[in-house]
Amino acid sequence: MVDDTEMLVAEGRISQGYSSNQLNLADRLRCLHELLTDRHENYHLHCKAYLDAGRVMFDADEALLLRVRFLQDEAVVEAHSGSKLTNLDAIGSDVSWCSEVIEQKRVTFQSNFCVNSEGVTYNEFVIRGYLCAPVFVTGQLFGVLCFLRGTSEKSGFTDEDIETIELMAKGVAKMIELQRVQPVDQEKLRAGFATEGVRTFEEYVQLARLPEVYGVPGRVVDVLQKRIGKCSLSIDFIAEEMNLSKRTLQRRLQQQNISFAQLRDQVRFHHAITYLVEQTMSIDSISASLDFSDRTSFTNAFKRWTGLSPSTFRKLFRDYA
Repeated sequence: MVDDTEMLVAEGRISQGYSSNQLNLADRLRCLHELLTDRHENYHLHCKAYLDAGRVMFDADEALLLRVRFLQDEAVVEAHSGSKLTNLDAIGSDVSWCSEVIEQKRVTFQSNFCVNSEGVTYNEFVIRGYLCAPVFVTGQLFGVLCFLRGTSEKSGFTDEDIETIELMAKGVAKMIELQRVQPVDQEKLRAGFATEGVRTFEEYVQLARLPEVYGVPGRVVDVLQKRIGKCSLSIDFIAEEMNLSKRTLQRRLQQQNISFAQLRDQVRFHHAITYLVEQTMSIDSISASLDFSDRTSFTNAFKRWTGLSPSTFRKLFRDYA
């Protein structure tokens, strides 16, 4: 921690003669301004500079910039500062100090991470406090900025800490937007949409989740899943694989107020999003994998599900997978 402090003092970003918990807001704002306007050799060094400064400001031992991957239920480590969390490429998005921010979309903190003095061990690092903020890039939740403490004796986080990390998250977001070679022009895209509003990527992922159904509907979903990209998804073949007649299958689904078309649409929608934002498959290839008769049929279905064409959806959300 001392090395980080001396580095920032030497660079003229913060005032001499302070301990990390006495750094005033004016010094912090000056530092954040310098971080935003400084030129770095590359994006990763710029990220590291933010995290190094934050460790000093918040008296933290570890700092992480995490990029949320909604389709994988994990958060990828974009940048890291500290020596206690090593060889960490990603964390599960269900980890409390990450999931809280994702769910609440606001700064979360805990001065004493757990009720006992043992702390909580993550990747061999005992965490006893954290301060985290969401990072929104062009209106979408990109990731989480995390500062972790391993010492319970440190003072609690202050209102200035919360204000500082909120400003820092905005600075990181602006840095991410600027480093993109071809940033998405959100307003131009929206101007061409045939829908009144565009949801966030997270909302589309929720809408496209596989249906939680059991019994015959659950078996239909399982069979559809196995056949995606390999075989026909027509009801005739699905019924045959389930050892049922087409009429019997339809009747059993109707008894639960579910249609085969609804189940197939949801499975197709689920896989379409994955194909569009995580893979480089062409629209024609996606259409064939999802067993549409042609590209136009797939495009019309996707517009019905989202209000967007597949190509527009890919352009808008390819950075949020």
